[in-house]
Amino acid sequence: MALQPFICIEGLDGVGKTTIARTLAERIGGVYYKTPPPPYDSIRQTIDLRADPRTRFCFYLSAVGYASHQIGQLLMTQPVVCDRYIYSTIAYHSAMDATLRSMVQAEHYLQADCPILLAADENERMRRVCARPRNSHDGHLETDSVFLMNVYREFRRFNLELVDTTGLDIEAVVEGVLVRVMAKLRGKSA
Repeated sequence: MALQPFICIEGLDGVGKTTIARTLAERIGGVYYKTPPPPYDSIRQTIDLRADPRTRFCFYLSAVGYASHQIGQLLMTQPVVCDRYIYSTIAYHSAMDATLRSMVQAEHYLQADCPILLAADENERMRRVCARPRNSHDGHLETDSVFLMNVYREFRRFNLELVDTTGLDIEAVVEGVLVRVMAKLRGKSA
């Protein structure tokens, strides 16, 4: 039995990951999956605020390992669109501590058929982040422009399919993502 497509949506906070992942999953008749998944999501805020970078990294790696197994099961019957996956874990934590980059290889986890990196102009991204309810983000990381520039550089090391969401509506971004997904899937089947 062939597995269904696995698409992951990565990027900095405020680029539209959740909105695009949910819309894309609905459009292709797939499952929207967000990391960290339950039960990890219930302690995420505590880890983000109190743990040192190495402990935080181990927490997120464990959550991705758990998610990898769950996604593998879901792929038996339906496509999966994941809102953040291994690339976010590595990019954010490598920007916190470059020595963490060598602790894991993305290839050791279930591989997405099409990992997408969403980007947005910094002003638009910050406008989106600031419009969120105060408790929905870890403000000091989401607004630290130097840190986020380093995170973005880490994302670019993976050569993910880049889609810029600046000035585009949801449908235009989803169409751009779908074009890249279809091209990737055709390339894999050839």
